[in-house]
Amino acid sequence: MSKPLLVTGPDISVNSAFALAQEAFPQRRIERLLVPVTDYYLFDLSSLDAFPPAEWEISIAVNEFYINDVRRAFHEATARRGYRSVSLISPRASVDPGAKIGENVHIHAGVFVGAGSVIGHHAVLRPNVFVGEEVTVGAYVTLEANVSIRELANVGDFATVCANASLLRSTTVGAHCYLNLARQYMGQIPDCTFYSPMFENPVRVLTS
Repeated sequence: MSKPLLVTGPDISVNSAFALAQEAFPQRRIERLLVPVTDYYLFDLSSLDAFPPAEWEISIAVNEFYINDVRRAFHEATARRGYRSVSLISPRASVDPGAKIGENVHIHAGVFVGAGSVIGHHAVLRPNVFVGEEVTVGAYVTLEANVSIRELANVGDFATVCANASLLRSTTVGAHCYLNLARQYMGQIPDCTFYSPMFENPVRVLTS
């Protein structure tokens, strides 16, 4: 028999993840827990003491507004406590049997994942995302609603692609990119590229 499942995280995306968990595991006991947080990375995990890892599994929800790296930090903090995190896949999604799905992946209703594609650990695919054949989606990636990624494309770790955007065949998006314009992307997009409607021209985030 499966352990009960705790859906937890530091923001209100816990609520939508809880609903997804109920879809994915209708016969399973599921609870939710909003963990207090300050300054993005300072989690108060004391409330997890009521859910010992020997008795519970977890699924982690962190909104990309927090930046995807906070999802990593929260996962590492709970892993140190001994928790195993599980993926949530809506029964209303279509995932090819030949696709590979990582740990703690959230796949919402209406998503299509094609044959040979790889979805990395802790990725979030919002409703109606299309992922074609032989696509690689990295770890801690967020694909917002209605994103379309054509075959052979590659999305690097920690990237976010905003709602209604699309990637053409064989497009490569680097790590830590934030593509916040609903447009068609193509070619090679370097690591840490930032597009936003707040700025007239694309902004490159400089790293040390």
